[in-house]
Amino acid sequence: MSKTALETLPGAEALESALAVWRKTVEAELKGAPFEKKLLTKTFEGITLKPLYTRADLAGRESHLAALAKAPGEAPFLRGVRAAGYAACAWEVAQEIAATTAAEFNAKLREDLMGGQNAVALRMDTPARPEGLPLEAPGVLEEALRDVELSVLPVHINAGADVARVADHYIALAALRGVDGSALAGSLTADPLNVWAAAGSLPTALPAALDALAAWTKRASVVAPELRTVGVDARLWAEAGGSAVLELACALASVVEYVRALRDRGVPIEILVPRLRVTFGAGPQFLMETAKFRAWRPLLVRAVVALGGEPGLAARAALNAATTRWDKTRLDPHVNMLRATTEAFSAVLGSVDSLHVAPFDSLDGIGGGDSFARRIARNVHALLAEEFGATAPADPVGGSWCVESLTDELARLAWAQFQRFEAAGGFAAALRAGLPQKLAAATAKEKAQAVGSRRSGIVGTNLFPNLKETPLAPLARRPVTGAWTAERIEPAACFRAAAGFEALRDASAAHAKRTGRRPRVFLAKMGPVIQHKARADFSAGFFAPGGFEMVAKQSFATAEEAAKAAAEAGAEVAVLCSTDETYPELAPAFAKALKAAAPAVSVVLAGLPADKAAQDAFTAAGFDLFIHLRAPVEETLAGLLKKIGAL
Repeated sequence: MSKTALETLPGAEALESALAVWRKTVEAELKGAPFEKKLLTKTFEGITLKPLYTRADLAGRESHLAALAKAPGEAPFLRGVRAAGYAACAWEVAQEIAATTAAEFNAKLREDLMGGQNAVALRMDTPARPEGLPLEAPGVLEEALRDVELSVLPVHINAGADVARVADHYIALAALRGVDGSALAGSLTADPLNVWAAAGSLPTALPAALDALAAWTKRASVVAPELRTVGVDARLWAEAGGSAVLELACALASVVEYVRALRDRGVPIEILVPRLRVTFGAGPQFLMETAKFRAWRPLLVRAVVALGGEPGLAARAALNAATTRWDKTRLDPHVNMLRATTEAFSAVLGSVDSLHVAPFDSLDGIGGGDSFARRIARNVHALLAEEFGATAPADPVGGSWCVESLTDELARLAWAQFQRFEAAGGFAAALRAGLPQKLAAATAKEKAQAVGSRRSGIVGTNLFPNLKETPLAPLARRPVTGAWTAERIEPAACFRAAAGFEALRDASAAHAKRTGRRPRVFLAKMGPVIQHKARADFSAGFFAPGGFEMVAKQSFATAEEAAKAAAEAGAEVAVLCSTDETYPELAPAFAKALKAAAPAVSVVLAGLPADKAAQDAFTAAGFDLFIHLRAPVEETLAGLLKKIGAL
């Protein structure tokens, strides 16, 4: 921040002095290490996280400060749409249930409703999301909602791309049970843009899907006025690896596309916006995710006003959240409980209207959300409301200089990206051109590289793995029949960050099944503990995510003794663990002796000599690899597994 901006703040001189003292103290503690390198972190959104935020970080951001000065419940709703926050009524516990049949869904639903769930969430199966149900088929909706009192519970139905037949079934079901349409609460939405982006095609052309959506919105405004009809599921972009900026921009662009398309079909903005239900994914970056949820409503207000609507309309659009799948794991799956808890907390701090916390055992068609897992997921809601105290303050994070700064930066970046979609002709045109898909893929690649090198840690997978852990087993899913061919585009490919390491562990497990043991790494620990411990521990942590078994029972006095023991151990990999000072003497002798005794063994040095000439000399002596903090862990382990025939 410039000194000029800082000087405009009350008490600026004292604040500037205090910051200077703090910076000097921190730099002294860093002992010469660069402040910017050690304490500033660049996020995938392009935002730099700082170790300390103060009111100085909002200097010059008048629009955000003006929004922050408003009370909760006042436009532009930065601080939520409720004057008292969750004090009067908490968010809906809107758990989505994985099931292969309508009967299975109903059995799980009735159990969960007795255990604290207070809303129903159903989704249509699509080629991209086969864990849903065929809601268009006769009797499916009726069986799924058997014994559910439609006039009491909010029911949220995601009808996929084309809402027409599902809407007919639902209205008919309500009439059959004697429930007036005015008593129906929740949503019955279509989101053809989302389905199109996820599946790469549609069951009908986009204009026809929009025609059906407009017709249903008009009809519902008369026969079921409390039902929301237009869905925007932006979590697709989070699960495709996109940034929080992209997720916000795609949500905003989708809303604007629907407003324009339905307005052309006779649905005014005053009818449409109150019938919006927007879903965001809740991801692992706690502060960034909290800021994302806070940024949404002011962005929506800005778009609604630009389209000719009143700011208050934006407060009537529902905000839903669901924990994302991209950071969840098959290995050590109970850690997913912790991930989901912090993700749900960020959504609640962002003032969502409803929330789905995924069971720890349910991801990518793996696991089915058994009774215990579903109970734990529901309990997260109870913990947040009853023990964390999230329902007490109207705006728990309001005024946090860190969150407010991130919120403003996210909003600015998201609006700029939204404008780029507008310049491309709108969101449908941007999807046809593959613009958001390319942005998501580029960020996904960065995230995958960070996970692959362990710069981004996934506990239980690329950090601290338990090789005795039984992974979640794939669960049979009902196949989605038929093929969609209309409006083909490049789909946004979803991925899980842990999938690469999980494949390595699967390969090691298969190798163990074939041969009777896992691939082995011999740790050649040289000299006393103080000499080898740091790099021996690092090496064990480096290879364990690939399912390698460590052989490391003793230390050695000479390189020749270590090489002889490594050859006799029968390990496929041997790692020399010592210090930079001892390597010039130990390393060449160790590598030459081991290669002579066991040529097939991959010889590895724990550490990377700073001198290129030393690296070349060690390579010439027989070292195949150097492992260090910057090494591509996943790529290195995959190469070794391929070499021994395990992958």
